[in-house]
Amino acid sequence: MSSPVPPNVRYLDPTASLEERLDDLLPRMTLAEKVAQLTSASLRVSAATEEGLAEVGAAVRDRIEHGIGQIENTFDFRTPRASVEEVNSIQRLLRENTRLKIPALIGSECAHGNAGYNSTNFPVPLAMASSWNPALIQQAFDVAARESRSRGSHEAHSPVLDLGRDPRWGRIEETFGEDTYLTTQMGIAAITGLQGGSSGQPDANHVIASPKHFAGYGQVAGGRNFAATPIDTKTLFDEILPPFEAAVKIARTQGLMASHCDVDSVPAHGNRWLLTDLLRDQWGFEGMVVSDYYDVLRLDIFHHVAANVKEAAKMALLAGLDLDLPAGAAYAKLVEIVREDPTLEPILDQSVRRILRLKFMLGLFEDPFVDPEQVEHIVGCSAHRQVAQDLAEECITLLKNDHDLLPLNHTSLRSIAVIGPNAASIETGGYSMPHDDVVSILAGITDFVGDTVEVRHAEGCKIADIEQVDLRTVFRRFELAEELPQIEHAVAVAQASDVAIVCVGGNIKTAMEAFFVPGIKGDRSTLDLLGNQRELVMRVLATGTPTIVVLMGGRPYSIPDIVEQAPAVLNTFYLGQCHGTAIARVLFGACNPSGRLPITVPRSAGQLPAYYSQKAVSFYKDYLDEQPGPLFPFGFGLSYTTFIFSDLKTNKPIYDREEHIEVTLTVNNSGSRRGATVVQLYCHDKIASVVRPDQLLVRFAKVSLDPFQSTTVSFTLNAHQDLSFTGTGQRRVVEPGEFEIRVGHSCRNIVQKTAFELR
Repeated sequence: MSSPVPPNVRYLDPTASLEERLDDLLPRMTLAEKVAQLTSASLRVSAATEEGLAEVGAAVRDRIEHGIGQIENTFDFRTPRASVEEVNSIQRLLRENTRLKIPALIGSECAHGNAGYNSTNFPVPLAMASSWNPALIQQAFDVAARESRSRGSHEAHSPVLDLGRDPRWGRIEETFGEDTYLTTQMGIAAITGLQGGSSGQPDANHVIASPKHFAGYGQVAGGRNFAATPIDTKTLFDEILPPFEAAVKIARTQGLMASHCDVDSVPAHGNRWLLTDLLRDQWGFEGMVVSDYYDVLRLDIFHHVAANVKEAAKMALLAGLDLDLPAGAAYAKLVEIVREDPTLEPILDQSVRRILRLKFMLGLFEDPFVDPEQVEHIVGCSAHRQVAQDLAEECITLLKNDHDLLPLNHTSLRSIAVIGPNAASIETGGYSMPHDDVVSILAGITDFVGDTVEVRHAEGCKIADIEQVDLRTVFRRFELAEELPQIEHAVAVAQASDVAIVCVGGNIKTAMEAFFVPGIKGDRSTLDLLGNQRELVMRVLATGTPTIVVLMGGRPYSIPDIVEQAPAVLNTFYLGQCHGTAIARVLFGACNPSGRLPITVPRSAGQLPAYYSQKAVSFYKDYLDEQPGPLFPFGFGLSYTTFIFSDLKTNKPIYDREEHIEVTLTVNNSGSRRGATVVQLYCHDKIASVVRPDQLLVRFAKVSLDPFQSTTVSFTLNAHQDLSFTGTGQRRVVEPGEFEIRVGHSCRNIVQKTAFELR
């Protein structure tokens, strides 16, 4: 080990300014110490194998002689206390056994709660977006940050800001849905929750957010992970980039994760225009850009834009990529690379400075340790669990409710059949860890009715028989004859009960991230229910027993025949640890469902792409062999009460482009139950210089009202933010002309319109 740093050096002085500390530390560092700050190591030893690569690098404790930039503690299987003890021991080694005593950042995943054993588990992002409640989303991510920081983490690879427009994609559950504006608002809420506000300076209870994947990853062709991402320039600027731009300029995110994909055929991890010219020079981003796992290496082995690992590392460094996750597999070559070309050292210094800046900002040089006693009082506490339940209830979307079958009156029921492969499931989505307190649908219903109603359970059939053999997915479909006895038993249980609740959908093996390793699959070619689930549902419906279908899983399902025949349908995706509790409260009327779909549900995969905001000409012709329109449109959702929107108006008929456009309307709960609705405000540009969507969501508001209560809802539009687009010559423009404001209960249920002129 090198000689110790002399005492009383400026960078160790907490009273010195951040810039003074950086200016003092950077010249003291050797080349090896600088490169170490751009590399990482993972506590999850399986990370490389899961990504289709041989194990890369030595154990964490063998790799910190010169320090290290970040330690990855994603998918933390340890108890909260054990997690704290592990990261504290590493920070202690860095303080005691390295020359410069530079602490490590600790990385985590927080897609829907900290991905650590027994951390509070929230609904997956696609379910979160169904709430249309950014304030509650911010609260959930605030909890995730507090639990992450108490476990020793400082950075979260979250949230996902990719647009989820192809439900075949296995990662669709990680997105906030198909719409640019909705995703932007949810992203701002998530980032400010994680970072503790929009100051760009997380306090001691919060973490750095690294929204991902920058940019365009969700637009993989055919919904197949790692496929090409053909995106035209206007789509990129008007639809894909705005959530990330808002993350930088409004939420002031301090991290960003680059994408697996290419942008205009240039891989994101080697794309200087994307990571420097646009992100830093135009948007003013000051934080660090982290790689997605092994994607610097993949500039060589996957994209083939570099001849070897050294070329890949140099390309990424020049592009503006700061931190090579999860094992520094490519950036470990930077010592050799910079020695061969010393002109690269100033560029290396820029990245080192960005990472050190965050470590100083977070106070890690003063105290990198966390309290193992305190963590047990924070992680999974009752207050955090209540946030999870509140959010889960608002995410449930009622898709059908013929003859007001729901809510059920449990005092008039003698027996309930809870049937299906997801009835007893305790799965919570792909980006979570096991939790000791996950409530299944069966448990939630049983707990709610107590001893007053007999709850009868029958699985009926399985979703699929899937296991991992040498990291290759083995998928087995069940023949009907094989499961017929179980189906017939479930049908008999339903027939003998007063009501049947059939819980079908998918699981974390049938909708998942299709990792780089050959054989791992998670994307779908169809959106049908797998196995014999359709047969089970149809046979239960044929009994005549009042039946509610509950859909659970990581994607929407195209099931028009079931929707047509089932009297009631609920969509849930994954609702987190309080899944069953929330569903029971909705089923029995203790909670009025208020979820709205953040994604269009097509009648079949053949209708894709089906997202509502395509160019207007996209919907001119329908298919010969399919009914027109989606199964359920974007923004759709029902309630146990009814709402009337009226008196939509702007405060004047003509506006200059610099003026704010004020829009008001009246919302009335015309039913007999308290409930919440989502006011969706769409804008239609009547004439434009380029072909545009028929309408775009520009504002929304979730409004809760007592029976027969009315309120006035106001929106303020900004022409440059809400009415601009990329015009001819690839220039952002706000064009004069007539615009129509539309308000509806979904994108296809528009009930009020008004117009104004922009000059």
